Amino acid sequence: MMSPIFFSEKKPGFRQRISNFKSTIIKIFTPVTFHTLAGALFEAAGSEDKALNHYTQAVLLKPENSQLHFKIGRLQYKHGAIKQAADSFRRAAILSPTTGPVHWVEAVQETGEGQNTGASDDNCAAKLQQVLDNDPENTEALIELGLYLCSAQDYSAALDLFSKAAQLDTGNPAVFVNMGLCHNNMSQYQDALNCYTKAENLGLINVELLNNKGFSLVELQCFNEALMCYSLALELNPDDLTLSSNKGTCLYKLGRHMEAMDCFEHALQTHPTDTTLLNNKGLCLDAVGRYKDALEVYQQALELEPDNALVLINKGSCLSKLKNYEESLACFDQVIENEPDNREVWSYKALVLEKTGQSHEAVICYNKALGLQ
Repeated sequence: MMSPIFFSEKKPGFRQRISNFKSTIIKIFTPVTFHTLAGALFEAAGSEDKALNHYTQAVLLKPENSQLHFKIGRLQYKHGAIKQAADSFRRAAILSPTTGPVHWVEAVQETGEGQNTGASDDNCAAKLQQVLDNDPENTEALIELGLYLCSAQDYSAALDLFSKAAQLDTGNPAVFVNMGLCHNNMSQYQDALNCYTKAENLGLINVELLNNKGFSLVELQCFNEALMCYSLALELNPDDLTLSSNKGTCLYKLGRHMEAMDCFEHALQTHPTDTTLLNNKGLCLDAVGRYKDALEVYQQALELEPDNALVLINKGSCLSKLKNYEESLACFDQVIENEPDNREVWSYKALVLEKTGQSHEAVICYNKALGLQ
């Protein structure tokens, strides 16, 4: 039987931490510092509209701060507000003409009036590299170029830039989150976990961090610890599809199948046509011996995606438990027709052939599976 699928989608969220942050920090720092730090924390959490609002409040109080204009321009640019971004970068460049924003002005102007494109991203990356050539310790440029390299899936190079930024700005939790994501994408899960822990120690607690930390823990087979992360994240965002599914999968791995099914059913209430959720619900029913109920759920998923290999394999496995070997083999053959290099389906087919006394054919399938490892 195939295991439930983990979602790796990263969804930001920032709730209770910000309210605590506000209540403590406003008594200590000046309003400019407060809004700048609040903006940075909201930006790290993915709440970019709130971050932009705080940066705007800060720049109204200190209009001569070039970095604030740069931060505002960067967010405007990311959301396609090209003209506004160009104005913000231009103000930053006038206030500090030898630093990064002047190159961002040129890059934004090259995009014209249209939307942000891959070509304009490449232009911005080239300009950011020019900034770093002149100012190797510009943390803003290091982080932005690192994010660009992540989007290009060059995680090793991005990690080098984030690591340097972390050395220069040891109190920025977002840098450690980005480092963790790079490690995750390079299957370096313990290193990723260490980075997420550093971000937590710096006071960052949000949905994105908890989800990604949970993902690393899952890959390290630490399902109880991952379950704690997903449960805490769901307290911050109870309706998050990714979190509900990941929590359910942890519960499944821990043998708590009915609790897992509750999580999948909760997510299905708002996403009734999600085949991954249906597949996982079917696996829970299958695990507790409710094979006919499981088949009904698998069939619902296949009506949405008739060639879904994972669902077909699970349906075939379930049919074999009901001794319906002919239909079981038909499911496996459908997968083989579409995915002849799928190792799992050859293994499952071999098991059914062996049960039906077709030993020679079973050996052929086993050998095929071994050859695909």
